[in-house]
Amino acid sequence: MSNDAIAVAVISPERGIHDQVAAAFGESYASSPLWTISDYPSPAQLGPLRDAPAGCIVVLDFSDPLRARSVAVELDHKFPHTTTIALYPGKPGRQELTDLMQLGIREVVSLPLADPEIAQAAMRASRWLLSRHSENGTAGSIYAFSPAKPGVGATTIAVHTAAAIARLSNQPTLLMDFDLKLGITNFLLKLGGQNSVLDAFDASPNLDKTLWDKAVSRRGMLEVLGSAPAEFGRVILPAAAADVLKFAGQHYATICVDLPGEMGNIELETLRQAKEIFLVCTPDLGTLYMAKRKADLLRSLGLGADVSVIMNRADWRSAVPVSDVEEMLRLPVRFSVSSDPARITDATARGVALEGRFPIVSQIENIARHIYPAAPGSTTGRKFIEFFSVSPVRDRFVRKH
Repeated sequence: MSNDAIAVAVISPERGIHDQVAAAFGESYASSPLWTISDYPSPAQLGPLRDAPAGCIVVLDFSDPLRARSVAVELDHKFPHTTTIALYPGKPGRQELTDLMQLGIREVVSLPLADPEIAQAAMRASRWLLSRHSENGTAGSIYAFSPAKPGVGATTIAVHTAAAIARLSNQPTLLMDFDLKLGITNFLLKLGGQNSVLDAFDASPNLDKTLWDKAVSRRGMLEVLGSAPAEFGRVILPAAAADVLKFAGQHYATICVDLPGEMGNIELETLRQAKEIFLVCTPDLGTLYMAKRKADLLRSLGLGADVSVIMNRADWRSAVPVSDVEEMLRLPVRFSVSSDPARITDATARGVALEGRFPIVSQIENIARHIYPAAPGSTTGRKFIEFFSVSPVRDRFVRKH
């Protein structure tokens, strides 16, 4: 499949922008259908975009942000074979970028247009569309761990779940730390590698096995693309995350991604590609309130069907019943993990994964077997919640699904 099978649609009230985009795309898209729309279209007027066999790159002018946003929402929700390049007046700030990414927009180009910038954005957009149609696209399954708020232990859950999958399956399993500000996977596992997830982002879209092998650290069958030095002002485009996720999917059957929970560019891209999203929270009311806000946002992005809850640090003495949590969040509580700070502290001090015959290990392994059903000890045809399982009155909190 070549670029000339990809359609291009330019939506802008400014005729000059249509001409400039057409010129910037140049010979690479000479045979592509080019649709120019001189006003912001209604949902019905977007219908022809579905006719492009290899998808459509939509170049959307955000000079009128309210009308452009309504078009972007429609494209994101109902046109899965399109990808949008936003033309944004001036240089968008961090919040503006986040808002655009929540609309499913993966590329942002500032106005006034610079030909090389729009051409490079078009190249990345076409590569993303082609990967969606390619038989060699992402094969591995992505499991995303997102915290309801900082400090709920999502990274701990992600690290030890990935390690349990690798141990139980005896298959290469990848853990990626996408928290560029406060990632701690290297610390938890005492990984001494000099490279990090940032090296993988910087190498995209030219990743190869040599570069990858330099970036990952290994613990047996667990391979880790670990946390980076704190990057507080850096913006990573979703295209870079998409390239890294695609490469990982071609080399690993199971990929666990630890997310920061701030719903930035790379997090939204990961959530959109994830087979399953675990919203990690604790049973205190403040955290559950934040979890509800996150759950509402995920539903607004069309991701609610892929989300379930992991209740961390569960303690039956201060428990909120499962039914109340599920009613509040409108999400299933699939797993619980009991509070065991002494054992976690010991594992962290030694830089090892949790193992042994302890409740917290059994609970982590339940998550691992759910993700990798072929692991020894998995039970097919039965789903249940081991909620607050340290309690002698456990049955009061267990619900069959």
